Amino acid sequence: MPTAAAARRPAPARAPRPSAPARRPPLRLFEPAPRGRTRSRRRPTVLVAGLLVVGSLLSVVVADGLVAQDQVALSTTQSRLAAAQTLQKQLQVAVAQQSAPQIVVTEAKQLGLVAPPQVIDLPHVSLDVPLPAPDTAPLPAPPTTTPPPAT
Repeated sequence: MPTAAAARRPAPARAPRPSAPARRPPLRLFEPAPRGRTRSRRRPTVLVAGLLVVGSLLSVVVADGLVAQDQVALSTTQSRLAAAQTLQKQLQVAVAQQSAPQIVVTEAKQLGLVAPPQVIDLPHVSLDVPLPAPDTAPLPAPPTTTPPPAT
């Protein structure tokens, strides 16, 4: 079924086929005009971009070095802290052993001290409750002296 658009379209023209192949025309090369101004605009941009890339890489390297130095200092401080904590625990154990009641009594006897005949435990006093005011007598009033009458 031919359509109206196909009917209006002209038939494709067929070129006659030559019996011998035609020679191609020789290729012509052309050189573009030199771009003086665009190259001068591009060079500073490339230079600035390169400097930014190199600068950012250098800043990353410097920051990494600073982090590494801080990490070494942190590790050193942590090892010193661990050694100090170990020493503190050892000293706490030594103090606890030296303050045991048997050790204190033995040391006291070696120094010539004797045990008291009677031990009195004091009552517990809470530090949160204020103590009552002590019952004291007021000071006597100073004597009043009256000047003698003038004669």
